[in-house]
Amino acid sequence: MSFATRMLDMLTSAYIRTDIQKLEKSERPETNIGKLFYLAGWGFDILQEQTEKVRLWDNIDKMQGAVLDSFGNNYGVARGTATDEIFRIMIRVKILAMLASGNLDTLILSAASLFGIKAEDVKCEEVYPAKVYIYINEDELDEEHKNVAGIIAELMNRIKSGGIGIRIFYRTYSAHKTTVYVGASACLATFMNIPPTAINKKTEKQVKLKIGVGTLLCVTASYPARQ
Repeated sequence: MSFATRMLDMLTSAYIRTDIQKLEKSERPETNIGKLFYLAGWGFDILQEQTEKVRLWDNIDKMQGAVLDSFGNNYGVARGTATDEIFRIMIRVKILAMLASGNLDTLILSAASLFGIKAEDVKCEEVYPAKVYIYINEDELDEEHKNVAGIIAELMNRIKSGGIGIRIFYRTYSAHKTTVYVGASACLATFMNIPPTAINKKTEKQVKLKIGVGTLLCVTASYPARQ
């Protein structure tokens, strides 16, 4: 709702409401008081728009261009040829490096902040000797962070403690479904009649067959990550 509409809405019932209806249809008001409020409200709308922009651009995620350059200079970070997205990450790394203590909690929080995910979605593992592996689910990342994931991984080295190696792995999950047919046959016994060559003689032989039936319970396939 514009300032002009809000000011006209505050008038007493002695004034007609046609101007409010016209402003809601993006038409110009007719009455003198409506025209006066429309002119004053137009200026107030511009002030509100610019004030809201200043408020939003106080957030590093919303800053652009020269405003972002000025923010980076406050921390001694030069843009160079980096885009706004990369420059934001460079500034975050510098801030995190200034505040980081180099322990596992700091690495987890830093990775979550740089990749734009929750801290509980970051898994950390200590590997002997003096290495830290960080695992991140790829499906948790948006396209913007996927495009700069390699740069983030390189900048993470500035946050860790000296002498500690760090590697970042993507976790990718996939599911496949197939049908497995299992057949089984059974035979309890078989009888064979062999007529003899001699007359008035009969021979009967019984052969028992022992069988087993196999059942497929589960098929598991694992794909180890490359290191």
